[in-house]
Amino acid sequence: MKIHLNAEALTALKYCIRVADAFDCEDMAVLATQLGYPSTAQEIQRRIAEMKDRDRYAVYVAVDSNKKVIGWIGVYLFRAVEVDEFAEISGLVVEQSVRSHGIGAKLLLAAEEWARTSGCLHISVRSNVVRERAHKFYLRHAYAFTKVQKTFVKNLQR
Repeated sequence: MKIHLNAEALTALKYCIRVADAFDCEDMAVLATQLGYPSTAQEIQRRIAEMKDRDRYAVYVAVDSNKKVIGWIGVYLFRAVEVDEFAEISGLVVEQSVRSHGIGAKLLLAAEEWARTSGCLHISVRSNVVRERAHKFYLRHAYAFTKVQKTFVKNLQR
């Protein structure tokens, strides 16, 4: 489902940022699909339930005045042997018809604040090489490009 707003409505767009809840899952699934990760509301609900430890995970949504989710961001604590703990953004998406109106920036700020209050000194994000618009977004928000890497996946189902 797409949200269609005219230029006047976009200028007056009112939304709030809050912690995601079970009622948001249907809209979040639509947005996950826009991001390139087809998901059902049930899958989103299960994943969020598995991320209930607020000391390790946070999921925020941008909700418009009609209580429709128009964006979301996920962030978690990354722990590894070789580096100190840091926060990593697992996903960020804004409904395509309302992009470039500050919603992504506000979601980013919410994730960064969560990371700070979690004691992190750094936050990172991985972005597919084809997402040039997203790369420009992160650079505008003081994220530094640090490396290129390849991802390898092995299916463990038999």
